[in-house]
Amino acid sequence: MARGYVELLRARHAVRLLAGTLLGRLPNATGPLAIALFVRAQGGGIALAGALSALYGLATAVGQPMLGRLVDLHGQPRVMLPAALLSALGAGTLALAGTGSLVLATAAVLVAGVCTPPLEGGLRALWPGVLKRQERVHAAYALDAVAQEVMFALGPLLVTLLVAWWSEQAALLVINAVGVLGALSVVVSPPSRAWRSSPRVAHWLGALRSRGLLALLCAFFFVGAALGATALAAVAYS
Repeated sequence: MARGYVELLRARHAVRLLAGTLLGRLPNATGPLAIALFVRAQGGGIALAGALSALYGLATAVGQPMLGRLVDLHGQPRVMLPAALLSALGAGTLALAGTGSLVLATAAVLVAGVCTPPLEGGLRALWPGVLKRQERVHAAYALDAVAQEVMFALGPLLVTLLVAWWSEQAALLVINAVGVLGALSVVVSPPSRAWRSSPRVAHWLGALRSRGLLALLCAFFFVGAALGATALAAVAYS
């Protein structure tokens, strides 16, 4: 299996696309924790920290399908890079303005979440054109899933190290700056610039018309809520 992954990564653009997507999704993996730590450092209560962290996650869940539809219509570079910049702008506004104005803080978190670019879906769309062979595409999906899990495990550790060495504000700024650089690396690549969605007639609900998918999403909602509550509890008792 490992040998197959090595051969896969030898394909032109494969390492760049995978690494860029992982870096671009760093805010996804660390945003809620970074926001919670920042709010607490600003003197906010655990309730406010939890509310803003949850808002970020929910806004991301709402924004990803909408941005994905725009990517289908206009291509990856014209959507993903502006979205990444707007998301970083929202996070930067929160980091620089603080939580003194609850309205501004809420708006900043909302923008940061809704504008998070759908890099993972974009990468999955690029693999067939990059790897050509179907068996390699399936291997790429598996490798991508493993890499995402590693990133989601190491990302929070990176945030805590940045907080320990620097500050909560710096952690929030750094992870979003890295996210922009990762997105930029992907969208300026030849496969991303050349990719076009296959013409099709799509219902506005898309895959959400599937009852099975809705049931799966509901199950994952409760899993995510449990994981988020655990992370927030760790912040509360840290």
